[in-house]
Amino acid sequence: MYYRGAAAAVIVYDVTSADSFSRAKAWVAELQRQGTPGLVMALAGNKADLEAQRAVGAEEAAEYAREQGLHFAETSAKTALNVEGLFLEVARRLPRPGAAGAGAGAAGEGAAGAEGGAGRINLGAPAAGAAGAKKVGGCC
Repeated sequence: MYYRGAAAAVIVYDVTSADSFSRAKAWVAELQRQGTPGLVMALAGNKADLEAQRAVGAEEAAEYAREQGLHFAETSAKTALNVEGLFLEVARRLPRPGAAGAGAGAAGEGAAGAEGGAGRINLGAPAAGAAGAKKVGGCC
């Protein structure tokens, strides 16, 4: 129910917990079984800043992601390591509305933001015409 109709999913596990990685694998299997066809998925190993406490190797997780066709990144919510890049990559892989044969994004294909043109993603900017919206710069 949480993911019904979702276009994308980011499955996050804790790199300091092998159990967390196992649960992430279960979520991947669930989404592959029950998720929206063409669902864009990414696997994120969070807490990459805690290298000394690591329980899941980056190579192991990257290999699993490759086998499952997932984008993979190690992140740190604490330091913001790779967080923006992860979401930009997920957005890049989303099908563009109106694109012929809209499916998983092809290499070099961008996504259009509320105020951006083709190939631009505008994160955090209010939609044009939104009540009380202030003009803010986009990320790209």
